[in-house]
Amino acid sequence: MNLFFYLVNNNYMKKILLIIFLLFMNKVYAYEGIKIDNEDLIPKFDKNIKVYNYFTNKDEITVNNKNYYLNEDKTKIIVSLNNKDYEINVFKNYKSNSKKEVYLENLVIDGYDIEFNRDCYLYSVNIGEEEKLNISYELSNSDAYVSIEGNGNFNKSDNIITINVNNDKEYIIHAYKSFPVSKVEDSIKPKEMSYEKKEIVILIIVTISCILVFLFYYSLFINKTYFNI
Repeated sequence: MNLFFYLVNNNYMKKILLIIFLLFMNKVYAYEGIKIDNEDLIPKFDKNIKVYNYFTNKDEITVNNKNYYLNEDKTKIIVSLNNKDYEINVFKNYKSNSKKEVYLENLVIDGYDIEFNRDCYLYSVNIGEEEKLNISYELSNSDAYVSIEGNGNFNKSDNIITINVNNDKEYIIHAYKSFPVSKVEDSIKPKEMSYEKKEIVILIIVTISCILVFLFYYSLFINKTYFNI
């Protein structure tokens, strides 16, 4: 009990407890994400999705306990969480039948040529040693949002990158990891002899040849001398 009163009355410990409390509240707030009128977003909040659309008939809404008055057509609200900004486009008196179809207008992967077609949802590229692809795109509707998953930390032969548009359409990219064949070929190919080794082999061959020639002529000379005797 004395220890408890000491911790409470000690100014240094008060600061530590306050910091711990603030960190705890910050984690709780980040975990809750973004709520409008105390309801979760649809699609549900995802830290990788930066833009959301919200439709209502109200004149005023509450976003993370902060009130906003809405314009007649569209209101853009920026919410900051963990030093990141998230954009919420609030449409007032929005008719569902007026919703436009959203798709990718263009898709570019730096360093790779793909024949993009907005109605084609599957693509493939053969990648090298890069850890992430530089992907850029254009949308048919600037009010749409896009999330990209699987782009990075490539460590297997087939890496799947998913581009989600408005939680309605998914464009899939298969990034196949290719391995250099030259290393395998080099390990199989016999190694060439160095210049110094070639010189030594040639010298040995010449020396042996000279010895053989000498022995041949020497044997002829001995035989000739023997028969003359």
